[in-house]
Amino acid sequence: MRKFLVLLALGISAASADSFASCGYDGEVFATGQARDPKSGRLVYCEYHLPAKGAQRRVLYYSPAGHRIAEKQLSEVNSTIPGVAQQDYRHGEQRIVDPGSGRVELRYRENASSDWDVAQLSTAEVEVADAGFDTFVRRNWNALSAGQTVTFGFASPVHGRAIPLRARQVACDGGSGKLCLRVDLDQAFLRMFVSNLYLEYDRDSRRLLLFDGVTNLLDPQGGSQRLRIDYSY
Repeated sequence: MRKFLVLLALGISAASADSFASCGYDGEVFATGQARDPKSGRLVYCEYHLPAKGAQRRVLYYSPAGHRIAEKQLSEVNSTIPGVAQQDYRHGEQRIVDPGSGRVELRYRENASSDWDVAQLSTAEVEVADAGFDTFVRRNWNALSAGQTVTFGFASPVHGRAIPLRARQVACDGGSGKLCLRVDLDQAFLRMFVSNLYLEYDRDSRRLLLFDGVTNLLDPQGGSQRLRIDYSY
């Protein structure tokens, strides 16, 4: 269950002298994210969210050395359940979300030599997948701002099922003009064993500024990693 939130990753946190460092990509972008170790401030990777082409968007992941280590293709980017195809070039891990009429297919492969794990879910089970969480937050902005707790089923290719989560407003770590959220399991017993996510949104633009939690990209050894990611647009 430790990877239950790995697909919600977006963000940037500037905590060191190289807080505006680039990972080498110099093309046009919609948003850039810098993922850092929360303790040392070390830059771990950069996310480059390219401008949307119609309803599709590419996200490129680069190492600080300038190597493209992963890529994600999103379709229907304004949906809470977008199509997702993510591939890690280092160990061959792949995650796919394929929404269709009345169902959502999840496919996961741990590495290039592994078999595919496939699961079929009904749309009644799934409300959010991957970056669709951003759209979900905006659609529930007033309820979250009013202090209401919002629950949803999150599609996890890693687990082959929908994970019941909840999002609620919490006090911000610092600054003003932000909506800060905590996302965790909607099951009291399991919350004792699984870490949560902390996110900051700008109240004016309703864009994600900071993500703190387990990311959707594994470390070089294929393990999960908790990072802080800041976003600039």
